[in-house]
Amino acid sequence: TNHTTTNRGHKPMVHDQFMKSEYQRKRYWGRGMVGWKPFESVQPNSGHQSLAQLEQMGKLGVYFEDQPEFYDEEGLELDWPFSSGQRKVSLITQNVDTLHRRAGSRDIVELHGTSGKVKCMSCGTFRDRYDFHEELERINQEWLEAAMAVTEKDDMRPDGDAAVHTDSYDEVLVPPCTECGSFVKPDVVFFGDSVPKSRVAMCEAAVSNCDGLFVVGSSLAVHSAFRHVRAACKRGTPVAILNVGETRAEVEQLPVLKIEAPAGSTLESLVQYLETNAEQATTNARTDKVNSQ
Repeated sequence: TNHTTTNRGHKPMVHDQFMKSEYQRKRYWGRGMVGWKPFESVQPNSGHQSLAQLEQMGKLGVYFEDQPEFYDEEGLELDWPFSSGQRKVSLITQNVDTLHRRAGSRDIVELHGTSGKVKCMSCGTFRDRYDFHEELERINQEWLEAAMAVTEKDDMRPDGDAAVHTDSYDEVLVPPCTECGSFVKPDVVFFGDSVPKSRVAMCEAAVSNCDGLFVVGSSLAVHSAFRHVRAACKRGTPVAILNVGETRAEVEQLPVLKIEAPAGSTLESLVQYLETNAEQATTNARTDKVNSQ
């Protein structure tokens, strides 16, 4: 699935701007104070839920040999010695909103990270974003009340951002890291940054071992996802795309099966079809057993 951060001319945060400019960080967190709660209040839709059901039914997912390179990321190094030797991936997503996890999907690679955590850019300490935002709002209560008063529903952005009508963000106070006092960043990949090599390696292993790739609700405009579709096609792995509108795979004339239909209702129908077939197969098996007796 695809994570879209552009909306009506909205310019998403660029990694270097956030890292190098204190004012840009104030601007990011000031806008985030207004946009974060509406963003987090969104619930999984029928598409998210259907994908979770397909995984639970055993229709999604590939097993492959676990590798130490999959753990070459800060905070994961100590997990490798406890690996079972096998890894499973059912879903690769660019979304940072955790909706797939909340819907019940389990074996996920979140390419661009997750918005539910913040990470210190000096010592690497993680902090729950809900806890961070509670402090952020508490120490900026007056500023937030003034910003909310001039912000409308149409000003909300799809990535937890909001177009706040203010002349300056100089007065915004940003909580530092609780361990070392440096600044924190959402644990997501901003524009201009790179997806961690460990996640790329895990996706490459999953794609090279699967017997089919199913792309849902993505235009594949972002290279971090498109690269895996292109790799699958190069290997001769069947690729099906469920999306409304042309995708990058079609523009580049890759050999894919395109299903031009809305994701949610189509996936719901697929789950119902598979459940009906499974029930019918169970009934037939019971009938055959009775007849054989």
